[in-house]
Amino acid sequence: MKKCKIKSVKKIGTQMTYNVTMKSDQHNYAIYDKRTGGSVISLNSHSAAYAFIAYQMTWLKAYYPVEFMCNLLTSEIGNEDKIIPYLAQAKKMSIVCQKPDVNQSGLEFKIQVATFANDKQKDTLRKPLTVLKGVGSKAVQNIVDNQPYASLEEFLSKIDSRVVNCRVFETLVNSGCMDEAWGQPKKYLLQQYAEVKKKIDKIKKDKAKQDKRKAEYNGKTLFDELDCSGSSLQI
Repeated sequence: MKKCKIKSVKKIGTQMTYNVTMKSDQHNYAIYDKRTGGSVISLNSHSAAYAFIAYQMTWLKAYYPVEFMCNLLTSEIGNEDKIIPYLAQAKKMSIVCQKPDVNQSGLEFKIQVATFANDKQKDTLRKPLTVLKGVGSKAVQNIVDNQPYASLEEFLSKIDSRVVNCRVFETLVNSGCMDEAWGQPKKYLLQQYAEVKKKIDKIKKDKAKQDKRKAEYNGKTLFDELDCSGSSLQI
């Protein structure tokens, strides 16, 4: 289809529109109008509604660009075919999109104020953890529910290792999600993972044993512990 540019717009006032029910699921049929001797397009009212929405979206994009792109990107989470071009569009609009972060990212795109050169502050977009491939929805929810994390040790002690497993952890590290969190290089975090997790697992296991013992002895008296049932006391 040949692309055309609009040269001018002329106001022609109010015109009749038609809503014609079609047997086919196809839109836009040319219909002959006996009154005017010309053709009209069906479903003009439907098109008018879309035009009005397009006008509203254009206004928001022009006057609230960061907010507009934030909501637009959030509405397409899970649809990579649209997320990628929308991120490219945000870049063309000079909107900075910061990478996901274990402490700052949520389930959706969010607006954050960032400080740049000369201490200049600017609204930016923070990508959510949900855009990462290899990190399931349960893992993302578990990470967000337990934010923030002051260290690798705290991260591994808070999260559920059954959903945020070794493979998910590697994906988070390699995608740069922990670069800002603790100021430690990716290689160091990957090397420390097994050792720190082993310590955390032992602490959790010991605590579980203590809790079980407390539950078993809960409500028991001294006589219960001595098992004095059936015995007699002689003086």
